[in-house]
This record gives sequence, C-alpha cells and structure tokens, in this order.
Amino acid sequence: MGPAEAGGPYPNYPPQQGPMPSRPSPGYDPTFLAPGTASNEAEALRKAMKGFGTDEKALIRVLTSTTDPNRMALIRHTYEKMHNRSLTKDLKSETSGSFETILVSLATGPLESDITYLHDAMSGLGTNEKGLNDVLLGRSNADLHAIQRAYRDKYHKSLLDDIKGELSGKTERFFEMLLNARRPEPGTPFDPRGVDTDVRELHRVTAGKVGTDEVALFGIFMNSSDERLNVLAGEFERMYHVPLEKVIRSEFSGHLEDALVTMLRVARDPISFHGATLKECFFGSNGANEKRLVYWTVRLHWNPEYFARVKGTMGGNMRSLVKSYVSGGDFEDAMMAVCSH
Repeated sequence: MGPAEAGGPYPNYPPQQGPMPSRPSPGYDPTFLAPGTASNEAEALRKAMKGFGTDEKALIRVLTSTTDPNRMALIRHTYEKMHNRSLTKDLKSETSGSFETILVSLATGPLESDITYLHDAMSGLGTNEKGLNDVLLGRSNADLHAIQRAYRDKYHKSLLDDIKGELSGKTERFFEMLLNARRPEPGTPFDPRGVDTDVRELHRVTAGKVGTDEVALFGIFMNSSDERLNVLAGEFERMYHVPLEKVIRSEFSGHLEDALVTMLRVARDPISFHGATLKECFFGSNGANEKRLVYWTVRLHWNPEYFARVKGTMGGNMRSLVKSYVSGGDFEDAMMAVCSH
C-alpha cells in the first residue's frame, strides 16, 4: 500500500499542512464558524469575568474545552453577540502576563495567533528571526495566503513589505520567494530524472570555488514539495556522502541558515522537528521562552492527534517540563490543561 492509500501523501504533516493543502486549514477561513450553539460557553466566560474578581479556573476550563478552531470561533462570536463585548478585550482586562497570552491565543484561534506573533516579531528594535521562521516555514500555500490576507486586514499593510523592511539581501529574497506561496502541493508527482538533475545542481551551487549561488538553491527548494525535498536530501547524501543539512550549515550563517535548515527538517521529519522546537522553548538562556512556548503549544493543540505524536518524541514528559520550567500559578494550570489533550 502506497502512502496515498494509507491516508494521504503526508499523514505526518503538522496542523497547517493537512492532506488537502489546496484549501485553508481549519481556523484559517475567518468567515467560517462551526455549526451548533455555544451559548453555555459564552455565558460561562462572561460569568467568570463579571463583577469583582476573576474565576481563572472557569476561563481555563472553557477555553481548553475544544481543539476545533472553528468551534472556538463560534464561542467567540456567540460571546460577542450575546454580551455585546469583545472576548479578547475582556480577557486582556482581566488577566496579565503569560496567563493572558495563552488565554488570548486560545480564544482568537490559530490564524489570529499567527499574525499577532508575526507582527510582534517585527515590532520594536531588531527582528525576532525565530518568530518569522516559526510562523512562515513549513506551511501550506493556502495557509500562507490566508496569513497574508489576515495580516493586511488587521494591520492595513502588506506582510511582505513589513518583512522587506526588516530583512535584506539574500534573506529578504528567500522570504519574498516563500511568500509567493507557489510550492508544489504535497503529493504532486515528480520525475526521478529531475531529482537527479537538482541534486547535481545543489552540489554545484554549494561547492563552487567562487561562492554559493544562493538564489539557485532557493529555486530548487521552492520548486519542490516537502516530499520531493526529502527525496532530494536523501539522494544528495547518497551521491556525495555528506548530509545536505551539513552542507547548508557550512555555506550559510545566521537567519538564512536557520531558515533553510528549518525548511529541510520539516520536509524530512516534521514530528521530530516540532518536538525539538518545543524542547527548545523550555530551555532558553533565562529559562523558558514562555511567549514562544505558548505559540507552539497552542498551535499544535489545534491538532490533538498530531500533537500527541509530537509529545511522543519528547519521551511523554511535556507535563513534567511544564511543572519544572514555567512560572507556575494560573499560567502553569492553563499550560497543563492544553497539554492534556
């Protein structure tokens, strides 16, 4: 049985790269709400924030009650319709710190979380390069288009223009090509002879005596589906007896090196890559990077089956990491609830 018959060409894809990449992932169509009613959840949320004090446990319970982003959109819409109030604004007025961050991320859903995280990555002095990589690499064409539309709708400017204002040179060119969102879709058939040609071209452009032809390498990456890129990397190592990732690390540095390696690792083994990314969030130079940890934990939470497999690469100890490395209190309780799905 081939991979397509076994459940699609990419059964191991992360949440934003499902088996139907021509359509946005759940939560990436801002006009779509799950069917049904959410009046009980909307009432429970209002009760938890009304009057003196805040019922933090109730907020956690309701906002972690679903892993369907379209259901969460219905809860948010119902809250605003029933109470004529913004759920996001109410959460921000009643909570603070990392606890506020995780509740707002849950309430707003994956698309809003993406564009907020992107905007924050480009605000203030310097650029949070990992933030750009986190949101934009390893995504389907449809979701990249959805992210760019939502970013423009919220901030009234082009995501590409903002990125060009933050980056320069070949790194800017890489992200410009990426945001074209025209990579072959998962499962697109490819000619093995073309793979051989591209492997030789990858070797030529990285082994030249005059330097690396970065744009030629970008073109090969952008014109390959993840499936094809995985095959390219395997053939490269077979033919030249060195991993493609090692060559990239020797030829590139800084943000561009990280971006290319991320793109390659997602193509080769997305589950292991996301497990390693979560671990990295816990072990920053000053303890856990709670903002990044919230982003990834909530993003993966929207696909519980995939999240379970990611947690499996961590030895099943994510809950113990939460207990050991996050700041405790309500934020720890919320993280534990999200990790329990």
